Amino acid sequence: MKTITCLIVDDEPNAVQLLEDHVNKVPFLQLLQKCYDAFEALEFLKTHRADLIFLDINMPQLTGMELAAILSKDQRIIFTTAYSEYALEGYEYNAIDYLLKPITFKRFMQAIQKVQALTPSTTETLPKAPETPYMFVKSGKQIVKVAYHDILYLEAVKEYVCLYTATGKLLVYKRMKELEESLPGNFSRIHFSYIINRDHIQRIEDNHVLIDTARIPISEKYRNGFLQQVNKRLL
Repeated sequence: MKTITCLIVDDEPNAVQLLEDHVNKVPFLQLLQKCYDAFEALEFLKTHRADLIFLDINMPQLTGMELAAILSKDQRIIFTTAYSEYALEGYEYNAIDYLLKPITFKRFMQAIQKVQALTPSTTETLPKAPETPYMFVKSGKQIVKVAYHDILYLEAVKEYVCLYTATGKLLVYKRMKELEESLPGNFSRIHFSYIINRDHIQRIEDNHVLIDTARIPISEKYRNGFLQQVNKRLL
């Protein structure tokens, strides 16, 4: 069954916790991030794609309806609110469903089944071409071939990115976002300034990842998405 990635956007911590609990009960749902206002969600969506957004309507500064109007027309949204009078307006934004708080798990699953009906199964999608196991980067006057499995982590340094391997480091004149888009799935953004290769993690402790001799911080913004990836391998 195809994994459906989710984003929760709600300014009420209790409502966020309830939705997170519901999501965690469903094996094919993956929570990418929890955002406590619409601007935080917009910032997250600049660099990530969520299959589904659970979007609260009543939020300060920018409401859920206003955020929905900004997002792509094909973005799948389930509105959540404590006020039933918004239901009709919610469907005008092509929302898949409208959940009235407090949201029961039964009602939650009814909404998820609607999402499933719109989501192609993995057997219906074309197979991906195998990923190239390396990339070429320009470092100074050289063009260097770097195997992905040799990369320990990347660090943003102003307009450069420092790429660390077991044998040394390369200073690459690229922005982090450009390099992030070219990296395979075993890499995780854990901080505004750091992307790490999960294959080289030695330990995770005190909100830091230890790789080789480096102790790399995990920021609040990227913590949930990163821990979701780690938990898939947690025994």
